[in-house]
Amino acid sequence: MMKTWTAGIFVVALGLPAGAGAWRLAAGGGLLAGLVPGTAFGWQFTGQWTRAGYAGERWLVEANIGQYATEADAGAWLERGRAASLLVLWERRAPFSYTFRPWLGIGGGISRYRLDDRQRLNDAGYAIASYPAITENDADLAVAMTVPLAPSWSVAITAQTGFPSRISTVSMTVLWRLL
Repeated sequence: MMKTWTAGIFVVALGLPAGAGAWRLAAGGGLLAGLVPGTAFGWQFTGQWTRAGYAGERWLVEANIGQYATEADAGAWLERGRAASLLVLWERRAPFSYTFRPWLGIGGGISRYRLDDRQRLNDAGYAIASYPAITENDADLAVAMTVPLAPSWSVAITAQTGFPSRISTVSMTVLWRLL
């Protein structure tokens, strides 16, 4: 499998209070768009749970499910697939200034990809070969930054890469919390 870079902008997000002590829940969804030609476009749903640790530290658990299709370019692959991932990140508050205090995080997780409708296209854009569906599992490394914009709004940027498939994603999530 070739290395793929995708970016996501999540257009809808909703924060919900959650029980279980200091855990808080936020959920969102939106669209994925490719950074380079031939990469994936699709949708994704995200759920995030955060728990405060020591002052200025917290844990973040992020679960994602989504569906995507690669762009149908001549001489390229055309694939449709589904993905699910679970990330655990440790985040620390970085007080760059009094007004700019993002959370910076590092962590890891697992992903599972199901690739369907795999076809190879010729230079004219017609399918010349079909391939069977495959399923891949990855171990992921991730870095993240969450920037609080207001008490109820924040923007999260997450970059992750998986092994052995080397599928890499960059996503931007707009979150809104009720409490």
